[in-house]
Amino acid sequence: MDQQDLRKRVVDSIGTLLPRMINRDVPAMPEETRLFEELGLSSSKTLELLLALEEDLDIHVDVEDIDGASLETISSMAEFVSAHATEIG
Repeated sequence: MDQQDLRKRVVDSIGTLLPRMINRDVPAMPEETRLFEELGLSSSKTLELLLALEEDLDIHVDVEDIDGASLETISSMAEFVSAHATEIG
C-alpha cells in the first residue's frame, strides 16, 4: 500500500474512532481540526487513538520520532502515521 492510500485510510479511521474515544458525536471534521484545542484530546487519549489506529488498520507505528507538532491536527497525525507505519501480516 502506498503512503497516500494509507494516509487516506488513516484520516477515515480517525473520523470513525474519534467519536467513540471522546464519547460524543462529532460532525464531519476537516483535516485542519486541532486535536487538543478543538476536540479536547489529552496526551493519553491521543496515545489511545494511535493504538486504536494500529489495531483498526493492521499496522504498527514507530512512535520514537513523535512530537507535539505531529499530533496537532488530524492532518498532521495522518501524515505522521502514514510516514512511520509498517503493515502487519
